Amino acid sequence: MREIRFDRFGGPDVLTLHTEAPVPQPAAGEVLVQVAFAGLNPLDYKIRDGSSGRAKDLELPAGTGREMAGTVIGAGTGLDEAELGSRGLTVGTRVFGMRAPEDRRGVAAEVIAISADDLAPIPGEIPEEDLPRWAGLSLVGLTAIATVRDTAGIEEGETVLIHGGAGGVGQLLIPMALEAGAKAVLATGRSANAERIRELGATPISYDESDWASEVQRLTDGRGVDVVLDTHYHSTFLPSLDQLAGGGRIVALPSLADLSPALQRGLEARIPTIVPGRDRLDRLAQGIRAGRYPLEVSEVLPLGEIAEAHRRLEEGHTRGKLVLAVSA
Repeated sequence: MREIRFDRFGGPDVLTLHTEAPVPQPAAGEVLVQVAFAGLNPLDYKIRDGSSGRAKDLELPAGTGREMAGTVIGAGTGLDEAELGSRGLTVGTRVFGMRAPEDRRGVAAEVIAISADDLAPIPGEIPEEDLPRWAGLSLVGLTAIATVRDTAGIEEGETVLIHGGAGGVGQLLIPMALEAGAKAVLATGRSANAERIRELGATPISYDESDWASEVQRLTDGRGVDVVLDTHYHSTFLPSLDQLAGGGRIVALPSLADLSPALQRGLEARIPTIVPGRDRLDRLAQGIRAGRYPLEVSEVLPLGEIAEAHRRLEEGHTRGKLVLAVSA
C-alpha cells in the first residue's frame, strides 16, 4: 500500500511516499480503515520539523497526519460483529476521526489501524463528494470544542475576538462562540476572507487593510472584548492583552504558548486541552449535518503532493482546510 513517512526532522522534502508499505494489523480494540482522505493541520508540520512537543521521543521513521475519513474494512480482537454493530462501525461503514494524543501513528496511508474509540460513523445521506470536509473535521472540531466549551467559559451577552477567523479552527470557533451565547464575535483575517467571516456570523477585521487593535477599540466603543480566542499567538497574543475589558480572559491555542505575560498582569489566560471521544465526534457530526458548522475545504491535493501541502500550511494563510486525497 502507499504511505507517507519521514525518517528525519526537517522541511517538507523529508516527507516520502512509500508505495510498498505493509498493511497494518489491527490490535485489540482497533479497526482497519481504508482511508479516502486525510486532513492537514499546522500540527503536522510542527511534528515533521521537530518543533512540536509531540515530536519529542518520536520513533523515526514515522507516519504523518492526525485525522481522516474512510471506510471500515476489518477489526482486531474484542470487536466482533455485535460489538461493531453497537458502535455503528460495521465493515463497510464510512467513518471519520482523529488519533488520540498518545497514538503517534500517522493517517496519510491507504490503510490504517486505529482505535474504535477514536472513530464515529458518517451519516449515510452524506454524498461522496463531501467526504473531504469530514476528513478535515476532527482535529479542528475537537480543538474548537475544547476552546469554547471547556476553556473560554463564554457567557450570554459577551463579546468575543477570534484571531484567524477564516482558518480551519476559526471557522468552527465562530459558530460555537455564538452558540455559547456571545452577543458579538469579531474575527481577524485577510481582506480576501472578510465575506467568509461575515457568512459565519462574525464581524470581519481585515488586518491587512487596517490596524486590528484600533478596529477592536472602535467596534467596542473603547470597552474592549470579554474573551479573546487566539489561534495565531506569536504576533497577536501580547497586543490582545490590551484589548481585554475588565474581567476579560484570553485563550491561546498553541500548546506551547507562554501565558506568563498575561498572568503577570493578573489576567486570566488558558491553553485548551483536546479531549477525544465518541460523544464529541458525534456532536461535530450533528453540527455539520444540521449546517451549524459549515467548515470549508479550500483545496484537495493528491497524496503525492504532501510536501507542497505542508509548504502551504507553513505559509499560514490557508483558508479553511487543506485535505489529501489518499485513495485517488
